[in-house]
Order: sequence, then C-alpha cells, then structure tokens
Amino acid sequence: MDRLTEYLKKQAFVLGYLALVALLAGAIRYLVWHQMDDWTRGLLIGAPVLGALFVLANPAQVRAALTRRGTRYGSNALLMSVAFVAIVVGLNYLAGRYHYRYDATELKEHTLSPQSVQVLEEIDRPVAITGFFAAADFQRQEYEKLLNQYLDQSALLSYTTIDPDREPVKAQQYENPPYGGLLLESGDRTEVIYTPDEQSVTSALLKVVSEETKVIYFLTGHQERDMAGYGEESYSTVANALRDQNYEVRALNLAITETVPSDAAVVIIAGPQTALLEDEVGRLGAYLLQGGKALIMQDPANDAGLNNLLTAWQIRFGAGLAIDLPSSLMTGPAAPVVDRYRFSQITKDMTGLMSFFPLARPVEQFGQDPAGQTTFTPLAETSSDSWAEQDMETAEVEFNEGADVPGPLTLAASLEAPALVGSDDPNLKTRLVLVGDSDFASNGFVENLGNGVLFMNAVNWLAEEESMIAIGPKGSQPRQVFLSGVQSSGIFFIGVILIPFALLAAGAVVWWQRR
Repeated sequence: MDRLTEYLKKQAFVLGYLALVALLAGAIRYLVWHQMDDWTRGLLIGAPVLGALFVLANPAQVRAALTRRGTRYGSNALLMSVAFVAIVVGLNYLAGRYHYRYDATELKEHTLSPQSVQVLEEIDRPVAITGFFAAADFQRQEYEKLLNQYLDQSALLSYTTIDPDREPVKAQQYENPPYGGLLLESGDRTEVIYTPDEQSVTSALLKVVSEETKVIYFLTGHQERDMAGYGEESYSTVANALRDQNYEVRALNLAITETVPSDAAVVIIAGPQTALLEDEVGRLGAYLLQGGKALIMQDPANDAGLNNLLTAWQIRFGAGLAIDLPSSLMTGPAAPVVDRYRFSQITKDMTGLMSFFPLARPVEQFGQDPAGQTTFTPLAETSSDSWAEQDMETAEVEFNEGADVPGPLTLAASLEAPALVGSDDPNLKTRLVLVGDSDFASNGFVENLGNGVLFMNAVNWLAEEESMIAIGPKGSQPRQVFLSGVQSSGIFFIGVILIPFALLAAGAVVWWQRR
C-alpha cells in the first residue's frame, strides 16, 4: 500500500493533466457531434475519477494549494470561466432544441410574406419537394435557406434532395427532373421551380394544392392597356402576377362574342381610350347584373361610356383631374399619394403602405339603395386640401370656387350588391372595384409603393379569394425613395439652407466672442 501511495504521489501531476484532457475531450466531442456515445460518457466519467485520484495522491499539497491567496483569486477566475462556458453550452442546447428566427432587415427580406404564410396555413394535403442538385451546385444553399422558412411553417411539406450525378437511377425515376431546381408534387399535380425566390415557391405551392384555376379576362378592342406588352404603359407585370397566383389570364373582345364567357371570375377593364359599342355595354351590363365581378379603371382624359354601365348601381366616374398639393409626388400635384385607407377586405393589410395615382379622376356615388343592400366603400381618398380640377387645359394649379369640386376625393372604391337579374340566391353578389386611374397598375408604376398590393388585393376580393388578400411574396426589387412635394421641400430647406446657415451663424458668434 505504501508503494502504491508513493507511486501515485510521483505520478500525481500526470493524473491531473489526464483529468483535464479527458474533461475537455469529452466536452468538445459532445458539443461537436451532439451525441452521448460510449466514448463521450467514458471521457466525462473518467475525468472526475482521475481528478479524485490526483487529490488522494497529494492531499497535503492540494490543501496547501487551495489555501494560497493566488489560488483563491485563480479559483474565482476559474469559477467565472466555468460559469461562462456553462451559459454558452446552455444557450447552444436551447438554440438547438427551440428554433427561433428574427429578421432585423427593414423590409423583412428574410421572412415569409403574410400571403405566403396564408397559403401555407391553408394547405390540407402533403406536398413533397425534391431538389435535384449536383455536389458543386452553388444555388442549393439559396434554395434550402428559403425552403427552411416554409418547412418551419407547415408540417405537411417534406423536402429531400437527389444528386443527379451520383444517383442517376433515382433521378431517372422522375419524368424530366429539373436539374438545378425543385420539383413539387401533391397528388397528380406537379410544378417545377428554377428560381430560388419566394414568389416562385409560393406560386408553385398554390398551383399544386388548388382545386381549380379561375379565369381573369382583360377587355380588349378599345385601346386598353396591353396585358402582354412589356412597355411602361402596358400590364404584363400584373398579368404575370395573376398567373403566379394560379389565375388563368385571357383576352376578351366583346365585339366578336355575344356574351361574357361563363367561366369568367373577373373582368378587368383597364383604361379604354375609345367608347364601347352599345352592344358591348349591354353584354357587360347583363354579366354584372347576374352577379358578375369587374375591376374598372378609367383615366380622366378619356370617356369610354362606362358610366352608362354603372348607372344601375348609382355610381360613376366623376369629371375633372384630382389635384392634391400637400400630398403628391415630386412629379407634380396631379399625382396624389394615399397613405390612409378606409377599412375593407381589400385594404385591411395595407397599413403603412402608400399608393399613388398619376393623373386620376374621382369616383362618386350619386344615390343610395333604399333597401340598404348595396355596400359602397371608398378605398383610397385624397386629403381634405385636394380638389377635382375641371379645367384640365389650364397651366395654373389653383382651386376655383364654384367650378372645381373640393376634396377629399375618392380615387378608388368597391361596391357589393345582390345580383339583380337571373337568380334568387341571396348569396350571389355583384362586386365592382372602380379606380379613377389606370396608370397606377401599369408596368411603370405597379411595383412602386403599394400600387401592386392594391391591384392584387382588389382582384382577389372580386374573385372571392379573400384568403389570398395579404402582402404578396417579395421579389428582389431595387430600393427606391419617393418623396412628396412637401417632403422634398423640407429636405432642401434643412440640408441646403438651415444647416449651412446655422453653421455660419455659430462661426460668427465664436468669432465675435474671441475678437
């Protein structure tokens, strides 16, 4: 026994070092591999055993060392270090067990939009997502970073990957596998994605889980906005956005068809420049009276006879050009900016968004429904200092008492009323959205501020897809700043006049005091 004790005393320093090495090795192995296997358990159990042997071999030296002043200070430092390591380990454990994301970007660029979340909440069937990525495919990380946000929101989504180079047999089991992209499958529906952005993924999800595809018709034949053109005045951007939300988009020429097609979910009339024929107005009127839905936009410079179509509901496009001096863009007072909306299904999620309407006219209700079954809701209004300028040829922007119509003016409004013809179903409703401007949804303006949101929300409401009314999926758009006349004047005054004058005045005061 004496020999064993003597031997342990000689080898005590080795036992101490081994205890430290075993403790560190066990902790590192667990933190890296997150597994409590035999090796990890052996190291973590062996460390205190070796430490105990070290103490037993040198009790006097250990006691003396523990009573030194330096040891007390060192033990305090060691205790703080151990506490710090314990906190880090605990946070790492909690982070691995409880997932939480926080998006610190101003526009929440790394968070799913409300519309994408809404789509995920309504998924009621499994959706299998398969990524076909080679080992060196640099886009795989971008796809998976985005998909993780979707997978966190819905347990009905599953994700797997196949390397077409290393697993060719698996890849060949799919018909035309999208190399470098995603394949979404649900039942017998499939969709392919080649772009790692939220718009593409949400659109594909809608298409694989939707039971039906509704049809949106754009009226043509009167120099309306071109839904297929890519110029700034055309409507291809909103047409593509509608397709992304699983709508089918078609053209409608009422001069060559006797009725509005029965599969029309919504008819869009986008700024006609020539008058509709009497027969065309009659066909549109018959469609709306039977519970049809329409988004009608008419610019102030044109009159296509649409007011004749709207008489049955006692609404119309008013005369004049909307002027709003305190709330307009730098382009001029005839581009009103709206940042407050009346509450409705269309605008309920637009808090904090602005819309602007270049060259707009008012929308008016000139009578009331005695039965109280018609609901007319102003959506976007100008400020109380605005007016409808009746002389659109004048170069002077001023309100003329008795001639111009004082504000606030309604620039966009919705109407819901029971179908008046052909049905006894009280739930069958006619729905209309009127906007006194078609520029706001053109390619040149629809991606600015909240114009696109207002347009898409209006179409979704008309198509009775209220669940789709939300801020839509974000794309990678350049950041732009739009200033009203008041804002630009304020910045000019502060930056160019006030600050330099204040510095000059301060310098003059200092010079005078030192003189």
